[in-house]
Amino acid sequence: MLEVYHGTTKEIAQKILKENFKIIHKEVTNDLGNGVYTYCPDEENIWDPQNNARRYAIQYKNGKTQVLEVTISVSSDVYYIDLDDEEFKQKWNQIRASLEQRANEIWKKYRRGNAKKRHNIDGIILELAIEKGMFDETPDFMVKCTYTSFIPNTTSNFPNGRELVIRNLDIIKKVAEV
Repeated sequence: MLEVYHGTTKEIAQKILKENFKIIHKEVTNDLGNGVYTYCPDEENIWDPQNNARRYAIQYKNGKTQVLEVTISVSSDVYYIDLDDEEFKQKWNQIRASLEQRANEIWKKYRRGNAKKRHNIDGIILELAIEKGMFDETPDFMVKCTYTSFIPNTTSNFPNGRELVIRNLDIIKKVAEV
């Protein structure tokens, strides 16, 4: 089992606690594709995932915020992709090369959203790769060290957290308020 953290509004947190998470497919997918975005511990314990979830909610959600602790199964039958893995990075270069043109065509059709503003097509490429069966199987979750702009309008090439995107809601075993 692994504890990960999801930052949102108090209102949505209460709805999640009552009705569970739902994956909402937006017009513009986020950087790591569709799913429930959380922060998780990194191998060196550099970043505090609970604090990152809180900072995310304060920066990007309107109103009072809440952090949820989400316990997920990481048993042997759970398939995940570590997007920072060196072997995966080599595969990613091939996937990107084969799907980049199609992803850009899809991106051009989007009308709005932060991913549209940044012209980040990685999430589109991930979704296309999953749809085309380019991975061993459909991932239950994906994980990557990322940079989140906790201070408005900042960017960096250096990560400040590790995000875990849950794609299969069946791996969620418990959700609790922090």
